[in-house]
Amino acid sequence: MTDTTHTAQENLVFLRNLAQAGKDAPLMAGPYLIAGGAWFGASSLLQWPPLRDLLGLSLMQATIGWLIAAVGFAVHLTVLIRRDRHKVENSANRVVNASWTGVGLGIFAFWLGVAAMAWQRGDAFVMNTIILQVLSVYGIAWMIAGAATGQGWMKANAVFALLTVPALGLSVGTGHEYLMYAIALVLLAVVPGVRLSQQARRTQG
Repeated sequence: MTDTTHTAQENLVFLRNLAQAGKDAPLMAGPYLIAGGAWFGASSLLQWPPLRDLLGLSLMQATIGWLIAAVGFAVHLTVLIRRDRHKVENSANRVVNASWTGVGLGIFAFWLGVAAMAWQRGDAFVMNTIILQVLSVYGIAWMIAGAATGQGWMKANAVFALLTVPALGLSVGTGHEYLMYAIALVLLAVVPGVRLSQQARRTQG
C-alpha cells in the first residue's frame, strides 16, 4: 500500500513538473520576427530618397528591393520552419504562432488585392497603403501575444504599432514614410525578436 501511494505521488509530481515545463516553454517567434523585420526593413530603406540618391539607385531599381526581400524572406522562413517543425509547442506558443501566421497571410492577401487595384486603376500610389496595413495587423498580433502571455511589453508594442499608423499615413507621399516604416519594423519586429530569442536561450540554457 505504501509503495502504491509513493508511486502515485511520484507520478503526480512528474505530471506537475511536466505541465510547468510546458507552461514556461519559451516563445519560438523571435527568429521569425527578426527575419521579417530585417528583410523588409532593409528594402524599405532603399525607397528612402536620400539613401536612394546616395547609392545611385533609380526608383525602379530600389523597388526591386521589395521583390528581393520577399524572396529572401520566403527562403529564410522555409529554413526556420524546417528547423522548428519537430519542436513541441505549449498553448501560448500555439496562439502566438497562429496569430503571426495569420498576419503573414493577411499581408500577402492584402498585397495581392492592392496590386490588382493598382493595375486596374493604373495608379501605383495605392501600393503605399500596404505599409499602413502591415503596422495595423502587427498591432493586432502583439495585442493577442500580450493577452496569451501576460507580458506587458507586448501590449505596449501593440499600442505603439497602432499609434504609428496615422502618423505614417500623414507622411505618405513625402518619401520619408519609408524611413519611418523601416524604423517601425526594427522596433516592432527586430528588437522584440532579439528579446524573445534571448529569453528562449536563457530558458533552454
